Amino acid sequence: MPLFTKKTPAPVVFPAELSSPVDGNFVPMSELKDEAFAGGALGQCIGVKPENGNICAPIDGVISEVTETAHAAVVKAGEIEVLLHAGIHTVNMKGEGFKNHVKLDQVVRRGEPVLTMDLWKVRNAGYDDTVIMAVSNTKDFAKVEAIVSGGKVKTGDGLMKVSK
Repeated sequence: MPLFTKKTPAPVVFPAELSSPVDGNFVPMSELKDEAFAGGALGQCIGVKPENGNICAPIDGVISEVTETAHAAVVKAGEIEVLLHAGIHTVNMKGEGFKNHVKLDQVVRRGEPVLTMDLWKVRNAGYDDTVIMAVSNTKDFAKVEAIVSGGKVKTGDGLMKVSK
């Protein structure tokens, strides 16, 4: 047996459930304060107004993209591409207040840390700190939908369902 084996996530079973990436209050797609996300240009999505800045993987997968500014990452789980976006227009902070916990091609498990956002820095810089989770390739599926409509959520709570 090789000493170093690459771990791979289990195949995705449909309908697939995406978990909340952070503790906080659920925000429906239509109420997101970013037109691109609210209008679906980046796929079906939801938001969570965070209680803390610990943003975790919503599904077992592989990191397929990580921004240099550490404000966003993509978890690819089989055919599903899940964009995690920390805050709205926070790319303008040029990485200040953000930290990556992952690297490209890293295998992650549901609930493992992906990014950290310093809520105090984001809020004091005048940005909305809502964490957005979008299925960026929504068009590849029969249905992508929120499975909650409001209220408090915890990291790991089911928030979205992806069906073939």
